[in-house]
Amino acid sequence: MSIEESNKFEELQNIKLVQLYEFVTEVVRDFGYTLHKTLKDHEVRRRIELWSNQSKDNELALVWIEIVKPGEVMDSYTPTDVLRTMNDENITHLFFFTNMDLPAEIRDVLDGMDNHIFDMHEISEHLIAIDNRRLVNIARKRKIVRIPSGVGLIKNFMKNNLDARKEIKLKVSAAPELTNQYLRVIRKILDEIDAIEDINNLGSSTKERLKLSQYELLPELVKIPNFIFTRQFTHLRNTIFTLVEYVVIYLGNVLEYESEDSMKKNRDVIEEIIERLEYVGQQVMTYKEDMMLSSEKLSLRILISSGIFCLLFLLILIVVKYSR
Repeated sequence: MSIEESNKFEELQNIKLVQLYEFVTEVVRDFGYTLHKTLKDHEVRRRIELWSNQSKDNELALVWIEIVKPGEVMDSYTPTDVLRTMNDENITHLFFFTNMDLPAEIRDVLDGMDNHIFDMHEISEHLIAIDNRRLVNIARKRKIVRIPSGVGLIKNFMKNNLDARKEIKLKVSAAPELTNQYLRVIRKILDEIDAIEDINNLGSSTKERLKLSQYELLPELVKIPNFIFTRQFTHLRNTIFTLVEYVVIYLGNVLEYESEDSMKKNRDVIEEIIERLEYVGQQVMTYKEDMMLSSEKLSLRILISSGIFCLLFLLILIVVKYSR
């Protein structure tokens, strides 16, 4: 065993899930898969996800990451849990990653034609290859995908979170503050992306933050359609929804190393919507002024009508009095 391999083994024995996940995403992407959804996320020892094949419709793979602490052994039921999950999800492809030296009896259970098993030996080899690639500064090649990962993520989330409609009625005066709340969140995300030194080589902590932002935005796509504005501002609901939708897709472009054209296109849409939403406060102010002016005109018309009515009534009384 080389010194380099020995160092990698030592790193793997104490590796954290978030660090191993960075390697996992790189390997699974190389097989042509993109993240579909997370099934289970135990921050310390386990993460289970479904990834979709970019070139084959409806083909999913189970990605299972298992961290074993130094001095401990893998739970003997883990292979059974893996196979049970594959059966429950109707999955035939498996990517299994662990930071330990996998015993033959466990490997035999998990191994199969469409399964890819990575224990500390395979991971060590791949990590060394990755390090060597980074030393020669080879930029990660972004991929053109038929369906952006963010689109699949949104569809899956919406399908599984169709709660009963609960209308949220909003006054006109609430529109600017609501809009600004979304704009503040979106600008913060965009600023963080713009501050990334190398967009083609994301660090694990950056990935985790961006992925968290992406998942925090998803529930908003269920909530926003329930906003009820006055007739003059019904368009605002659709505009805010579109903004959040495109930010989720844009985050997917960044996280999954999708094409630069897609990134630019989606970023341009986001910037254009932000520019429009920045005028909501002014639009509300103009609307209130128009409403006040209309009220004043209506009051004046009522006052004039009342005066005319009183004058006519007085004339009728005079005519009746002198006609007797």
